[in-house]
Amino acid sequence: MLTPLSIRAVLFLSPLVFSLNLQAQDVNAPVSEKPAQSSASVAQSPEVTKLLQKMASIPHTLNYQGSFTYQHKDNPSLQSFRIIHWVEDGVEHERLQHLNGPEREFLRSGKAIGCESLGDQLLQGKISQLGASLARMDQLYRFEIRGPERVAGREATALLALPLDAYRHSSLLTIDNETGLVLKSWLVDESARPLERYQFIDLDLSPDLASMQQQPAAKVQRSTTSQLSDCNPSELKQSQHWKLAWVPPGFAFVGQRKVREQIDMLMYTDGLTTFSVFIEIASGAIPEGVAQRGATLAVMDSLSYQGKRYRITVVGEIPVVTAQKIAQNIGGI
Repeated sequence: MLTPLSIRAVLFLSPLVFSLNLQAQDVNAPVSEKPAQSSASVAQSPEVTKLLQKMASIPHTLNYQGSFTYQHKDNPSLQSFRIIHWVEDGVEHERLQHLNGPEREFLRSGKAIGCESLGDQLLQGKISQLGASLARMDQLYRFEIRGPERVAGREATALLALPLDAYRHSSLLTIDNETGLVLKSWLVDESARPLERYQFIDLDLSPDLASMQQQPAAKVQRSTTSQLSDCNPSELKQSQHWKLAWVPPGFAFVGQRKVREQIDMLMYTDGLTTFSVFIEIASGAIPEGVAQRGATLAVMDSLSYQGKRYRITVVGEIPVVTAQKIAQNIGGI
């Protein structure tokens, strides 16, 4: 399913590639933490609840293809992409094709229909079985319906998500009334400056499945599985080998895997945004600093544990103060 999270997962090749580029950075300016806003929550309206549930469920089951534009703050030029999504034998498949520049595409597959990730369950409010310690969405964001909107020739509803603390960004999502697809997304910082935005310009909900599958492959392809997390988790899990002594309220551990056989990748989400932590044994000097590309931020730090030195990289769509605090509160189990 095309979501703001899946867009960010592929537009920068991979979070790992972006984070490794920090070795060439010399950005180490201290950043002061801003006080958190009031954490008091306001109960979600039935209309907001319905929109979030639709966004988290229906799009997984659809066959569709469409084109959209993407822009981030560090590159004012518009980039164009084509998304192809289909379901075959109960499993989701997705192709994201670059329409500008070198011919490239990203393939994603492997998620079975009916498999709800932790993020999907958070958006749908299905958290009672996951433990009372996990915050509800209305304890993390104040949601406002901004009214009807028309995008790519379709009727939609604009939904503003304002964080109730200083640890995440605001989002403006325009959600298709029929399908729950996010037709337009803006991510903005604490000063209301756009970090990134994408918008559909056309959408076909009745594509020919055979022609979608038979489209020739791009010259450069990358592929991945859709999810790290288990299907329909009924309880919260913890990472293996590593412990995050602090994560922003409402973020939960999604999953863990090895990258390049030597780097541990941990992933966390609050339902609307995500961050990943990369941990690897380091040799020589470990650079420390901050880099940002659009909404995606990377913070690098170091860790000494059991006589070994590790490089810590936190990558996500989160403010600098959040990523720095996470990186400074990592230890072994």
